[in-house]
Amino acid sequence: MPYRKGRKSHYQLKDDFRLAHDREPNRVEIFKIGRCKELPDGNEQWVNDESRSRYERMIQLSTPSLDSESGSTPISTEEAFVSVMGKDRSGRIRCGGSRETRRTWYGTGEGSSSTDYQQQINNIENTLRMEVEELRTEARRRDLEMDEMRRELEQLRKRESEIDDLRRQMLQMSTFMTQFQTSQRFAASAPPRAPEDDHVDTDAEGDDYDDDDDYDDDDD
Repeated sequence: MPYRKGRKSHYQLKDDFRLAHDREPNRVEIFKIGRCKELPDGNEQWVNDESRSRYERMIQLSTPSLDSESGSTPISTEEAFVSVMGKDRSGRIRCGGSRETRRTWYGTGEGSSSTDYQQQINNIENTLRMEVEELRTEARRRDLEMDEMRRELEQLRKRESEIDDLRRQMLQMSTFMTQFQTSQRFAASAPPRAPEDDHVDTDAEGDDYDDDDDYDDDDD
């Protein structure tokens, strides 16, 4: 991971921190002063986004959460650093400088025995496992909420379909009633039909019969 460029060495930056704060910087602070420059306007200039993201993660792990329901327990800055950056390799301490080793960094007791160091790692792993379990629980809860929302949405769709069917039925009924009323008004306004003159046809048939009778008399 790159360091910010400048004339001061890693150890000079640590010395400046000691003079400014009258104490030794922890590794999270060393990580920041080696990769972030504070500008005169109060802003911070990081060498890259990855360095900023890792630093923010360290601060998040080591700072008590304002959300009392989260249930996460803050860890030490050293534990936060190891959690984000990983375990130190043999003979090298990250952000400790080239002259630092486990013995010089953790002291003689911890340099000769890895019990305390391993305990710190175990604590970090336990904390991470708890956070992972909390995330899984939250994910399951959200899945249940999504399933409930999908069921409610399906019910709404069914109701909308039923309402659409009812609207179509009402429209068909309204159309039928309109057609029926129109036909009734047309039938009421139409003039009555005149009866057929059947008497004329009867007389004509009678005339035909009389002619036939006269014809028969002449023959006689």
